Amino acid sequence: MPVRPVAVLKRSAGFTLLELMVVLVLIGIIFSFAVLSLSGDSISELMEQETRRLATLLELAGDEAVLRGEELAVNFTDNGYEFLVLQDGGGWQSSGDDGLLKAYSLPADIELRLEVEGEPPELNVMTGEDAGEDAEEGDDSLTPQVFILSSGEMTPFAATFLSLQSDYRYHLNATLLGKVTWEVEETL
Repeated sequence: MPVRPVAVLKRSAGFTLLELMVVLVLIGIIFSFAVLSLSGDSISELMEQETRRLATLLELAGDEAVLRGEELAVNFTDNGYEFLVLQDGGGWQSSGDDGLLKAYSLPADIELRLEVEGEPPELNVMTGEDAGEDAEEGDDSLTPQVFILSSGEMTPFAATFLSLQSDYRYHLNATLLGKVTWEVEETL
């Protein structure tokens, strides 16, 4: 019987398990950096935080008005907002610096646009310590834009938080019955 030469077995051309694992780890690291760089809109996160803060404070003020039997209001200014209490003499007084319903200034990069009954109202000047004695006594000339009644009703309004540095806008809406909702919109 003739002897045949044994064929040399060639190693198959493929990848080892170790090579595949290294490639998957590298793809995971690159994907992680891509996700982190896309979700870094800090102004948008700050606007969301401000929208949530205002919504929560409005709900709190509505509850406080009902529990105390007081008429409250919100005075929006060009750089923030403050909660006011109706005095016995008929004027509005700042709720002061104690508690959660104190005057609040927005961060410099965020703008607040307000609509009451479909129209932008005139924004007032911030009262409080800088306004002097008249703010403590109750200011008859101050007319807030949003009223929160002791019956639980609220002036219906819409507020929009926006910034030139972000592609997002946050819309807050309040109904007559005091329900506060908000949503985000992406601008292109």
